[in-house]
Amino acid sequence: MPFYRRSGRIRLADTLGFDCLGYAGYLTEGMKGGLLHPDGIYAASGTEGVEEGDIVMLTSDGTVTVLWGANSSQNSLFVTKACNCDCLMCPQPPAIHDPQDLVRAEKVLDCLRSRSVKQICITGGEPTVLGARFLKVLERCSREHPEAAVNVLTNGKLFSDPEFAGKTASASNGKALFCVSLHSDIDTVHDRLVGARGSYAAAQAGIYNLAKLGCAVEIRHVISKGNFNRLKRFSEQMYSYFPFCAHYAFMGMEICGQAFKNFDEINVSPLEYRDCLEEAVMSMYRAGLPVSVYNVPLCLCSEKTRPFARQSISSWKNIFMSQCEECSKKDKCAGFFGTSAFLPGDLVRPFREDACDDSSACWG
Repeated sequence: MPFYRRSGRIRLADTLGFDCLGYAGYLTEGMKGGLLHPDGIYAASGTEGVEEGDIVMLTSDGTVTVLWGANSSQNSLFVTKACNCDCLMCPQPPAIHDPQDLVRAEKVLDCLRSRSVKQICITGGEPTVLGARFLKVLERCSREHPEAAVNVLTNGKLFSDPEFAGKTASASNGKALFCVSLHSDIDTVHDRLVGARGSYAAAQAGIYNLAKLGCAVEIRHVISKGNFNRLKRFSEQMYSYFPFCAHYAFMGMEICGQAFKNFDEINVSPLEYRDCLEEAVMSMYRAGLPVSVYNVPLCLCSEKTRPFARQSISSWKNIFMSQCEECSKKDKCAGFFGTSAFLPGDLVRPFREDACDDSSACWG
């Protein structure tokens, strides 16, 4: 690469040498060569996971973190660990805001300025607790990447303030999908699951405010022991009170963080909620509402639910059990969270299309 284009880029090569001059950093699996780059890492392992165009962070302890995958459709901007809820099933426990999280997100946007980007996800923690700083990130995503689909993962509570909702709608320029968590049709159940009283009322008001402003909303419902037996009633509430949303998703849990800490209180087997999930999904489907199932493997869904199950787990933490290797539907399956401390491996039953005439119902 010409010298004048090296600033801000990291070179990946066999050895550290004089050809590293001008680069912001240097990364190699070999030993250092004729020149020691002050921001170089040598004898590195795992560099096969780094591709041309990736945005990476090098730290003083020798860690290389990929902040943005050039060939991934599942990138996100993690802007804060802070949150105004304390969900029992949260895989990312809330913590005091670290300003560096936001700094890194903004630097990623700096690096993306001249690129074509198809998708951007803004997440946390709860991104909206950053107020004006959240609005700045959202506005940059919408303005600098008008072709991108922008998703905001949020509990929706702060949008109950009409002024903040209005500023958010302006910043998004009509291009964002606000993915709002709503975990019950009963306010006390939702509030208990998210660990903050008044959350249901605030989220409901926030959804309505966003909708009034023309913003697209997706409602996400994490299935747990505390709500699975009311999935059908939740689906009916969506049709009665939130029929205007762009999408609805029922989600299996990622058992890590708070979810692992509260495992006995919230964990429920997919087989235990399978019939309830089918009822809820089919109820919404018959009502004409666009519905999907995230994070639940096909073999743990009922036959009627399987067409709504999506490959929803981020590639960097998506795994399959050993018995999945012989499954004829693996390429269409969500698989499992590799980050989960518990996986229902004993429930997995690979599909074998040659075992029966009706391939949609084949079990091992």
